[in-house]
Amino acid sequence: MGAAALGFMATTAVASASAATIKEAGSSLVFPLTYRWSQVYHNNSVVAAAGGSGLGITDIQQNSVNIGASDAPMSTQQYSQDPHNPVEIPWALSATTVAYKIPGIHAGLKLTATIVAEIYTGKITRWSSPAILKLNQNFTKALKKAPPITPVFRSDGSGDSFVFQNFLYRGAPKAWVINGARVIPTTSFPGKVGQGENGNYGVTGEIAKNAGAVGYISAYYAISQPGIYTASLENAAGRFEQANGATIEEAAKSNSHIPAQGSAFTSDLGVSIQYPSKRYKTAYPISTYTYAIVNKDESGLSPVQDFLTWAVTTGQKYGAALKFYQLPASIVSADKGLISSL
Repeated sequence: MGAAALGFMATTAVASASAATIKEAGSSLVFPLTYRWSQVYHNNSVVAAAGGSGLGITDIQQNSVNIGASDAPMSTQQYSQDPHNPVEIPWALSATTVAYKIPGIHAGLKLTATIVAEIYTGKITRWSSPAILKLNQNFTKALKKAPPITPVFRSDGSGDSFVFQNFLYRGAPKAWVINGARVIPTTSFPGKVGQGENGNYGVTGEIAKNAGAVGYISAYYAISQPGIYTASLENAAGRFEQANGATIEEAAKSNSHIPAQGSAFTSDLGVSIQYPSKRYKTAYPISTYTYAIVNKDESGLSPVQDFLTWAVTTGQKYGAALKFYQLPASIVSADKGLISSL
């Protein structure tokens, strides 16, 4: 299903199915998978909707959904503002990509975290920048003829923004600096240059229609939109990797520990697997877990527990076609413990 169609459903699904037993909303990254789950899960009715990770957190704080979906952990303030004892459960594994539209260049563009940071801080404005040409000598002619760079970012509260910033924070600490300070990852994008768009589908659409554009989008949206391509990104081992099952699962090996809920979870930035150390030689550096957030203190959670248990086990088989990959066994085991504690 294309990004535009998913975007439409993201704004209408909850309203049109208010009688559903289980309501999930939030992350547009995980929405292709949760929508698929809603089609095949039969124990109870499930309604999935996107809107961004920020909305998923707000919805669960307001107790208007059963599951708030977010690719970013709740901040300390967000956690303290939810009086219902929220539990954050990593239930899917995927990645954020750096997608582009450059005339004459399809697959094969290489970028580093430093180059991407300098694009998003306005230091690099042309595809013919010496730093980009040096890495991509086989594309010299096309890069020199390319239109100016238009960086595209998420204007809504976005887990992809959090994940993308964590990649820059870890991979380009000297370049990812705004107003003289390193930028701490949040769901709000702090960039001062480029074009803001709502949702993965909005960013994807802007890149597709704008020659010279570059933006960060989740892996599913990169494969769902013809005419845009994803950069191979340099990881800590100095290798340039694409987001696929092997490279994302390699990144997941770097962290299999779920911190304690609350301040520990926030301090550790959740189960962070962005830009893992050079030990993980083939890791894709913007791999990420995404979280189901459930209010523990609510009554009638048994159907939610059943669905979550199914999602982190049987439901994982529906992910690969949508660029979601198998959770590590240690994460599944820990997830089951969190789910049973609800």
